Amino acid sequence: MKRSQFLPILFIALFAVACYFPLFLHLDHMSVRLWDEARRAVNAFEMAQTGNLLVTHYDGAPEMWGTKPPFLIWCQAFFMKLIGYNEVALRLPSALAALATVILLILFCWKILKRPLAGFLAGLVLLTTKGYVGAHVARSGDFDSLLTLWETSYLLAFFTFFCQTDFTKKKKWLYVTAAFVALAGLTKGIAGFLFLPGILIFYIVFNQKQDSENWSIPDLLRWRHTWLAALVAIVPVASFYLLREAANPGYLAAVMDNEVGGRYLETQGGHNHPWYHYFEWLWREQFQPWLLFVPLGLTVGFWQKGRLQSLTWLLLINSLAFLLIISFAKTRIMWYMAPVYPSLALLVGIGFEKLVTGASQALRPGPITSHQSRVTNYLLLFTFVAAMFYQPYRSIVEQAYMEQHPSWDWHELKYRDFMRKVKDVKNYTIVHAKYNSHVVFYSKVFNLKGYDIRHQPVTDFNNQKFEFGKGPLKFEPGDTLMVCENPVFAALDTVYRYEVLRTWDSCRLLQINKLLKNE
Repeated sequence: MKRSQFLPILFIALFAVACYFPLFLHLDHMSVRLWDEARRAVNAFEMAQTGNLLVTHYDGAPEMWGTKPPFLIWCQAFFMKLIGYNEVALRLPSALAALATVILLILFCWKILKRPLAGFLAGLVLLTTKGYVGAHVARSGDFDSLLTLWETSYLLAFFTFFCQTDFTKKKKWLYVTAAFVALAGLTKGIAGFLFLPGILIFYIVFNQKQDSENWSIPDLLRWRHTWLAALVAIVPVASFYLLREAANPGYLAAVMDNEVGGRYLETQGGHNHPWYHYFEWLWREQFQPWLLFVPLGLTVGFWQKGRLQSLTWLLLINSLAFLLIISFAKTRIMWYMAPVYPSLALLVGIGFEKLVTGASQALRPGPITSHQSRVTNYLLLFTFVAAMFYQPYRSIVEQAYMEQHPSWDWHELKYRDFMRKVKDVKNYTIVHAKYNSHVVFYSKVFNLKGYDIRHQPVTDFNNQKFEFGKGPLKFEPGDTLMVCENPVFAALDTVYRYEVLRTWDSCRLLQINKLLKNE
């Protein structure tokens, strides 16, 4: 290895290691979470088992509650077939998408902006963003990490299209943009298109500030490749919806109810926060401390001429437009703002790159050899990274290392761990207090291994209540039950006498002896 190559290779190797711990460390430590992640786990399990790639299923019936397109489920089902029905397979698509987003920022800054350092620093910002590396996004079997990758991809691909003067390259990047729009739509439906209003506003305002190759909106609408690219973006998504409706009548009505009328026009799940709550979340914790440095990136970007200034405007306009669109929805949930983090991280990376390069120039005392210059620059860079990122990075890694379920969910998420502790018992019924897709998933996984585990809620998804001693909660002497939740014990104790076979935390494996009324 040449001496001049050692420091860059060392830096890249350290950066690769730095990516591992926030994204992949202990990825299977926590059992699947309620609601969305466990529901997706069941969808992926059943898709992997049945091979039906069009209609997702939940517990044997077509999925009509989680009505998003199936791109994420395809990925999860693929990994389940490849490495097994486990938490890593469920979460790996999201973790890999997060890694790909970091790499995307680096490649974009290197190839398009000619500022690779800004990309590396932006990647570190993203890796240490609390709202990004955590539940529902980078380390979770949910839609939002993949959605963030595709929306960031088409945002940056559009900017590359915008900057091109060569007709052939301009046409190519238009189609690349459209392909990423299609992938975003196939990942989370309507949510995949929410960067388009910001892009349109930017183009209307700024296309005249560039060279003559950037046409006005009427000119763009007369260009046949605009319409062909629109077909590339729309046809795959529309085809899926139409095919799914043909195979599963009523699906489109469920989509309209869940994704438009249900979430945008009505409050669901108690998420009725004030309209400004996304901005408050960014300020209070989800993008701290990096939000403090966004003004630095804006200042550096606006001060420059050419591509960097245009990119700064695009990132700012699109971020504000996106946040305002989701702010006016009636249902406001923290992870809905995940797609904005890479844009904000890129702004911070641009500002940090200017700080490092400016300090490097200011600290040079005089004539210096090329090798000495490289050593000085890398020492300065390592010092800056250690000073700025040590504490945020440590906090994120500790969060991954000691990740725990929130206290309000923990009583419903003990089943996986207790099932593993009593793995020598092969036949029992799990009785849980209410709808619990966590239990559904793990029951199916264990049953693949030769177990006979059934599950029954006391109150089901549709708020139908069941009573012990009747219907599905009627048990005979000798039946074995697993119970972890206090409300279930309270109801059980009024009907049955039982013997406790195993115990762990609040969980009990018990055997029914008799009905109390028979005493």
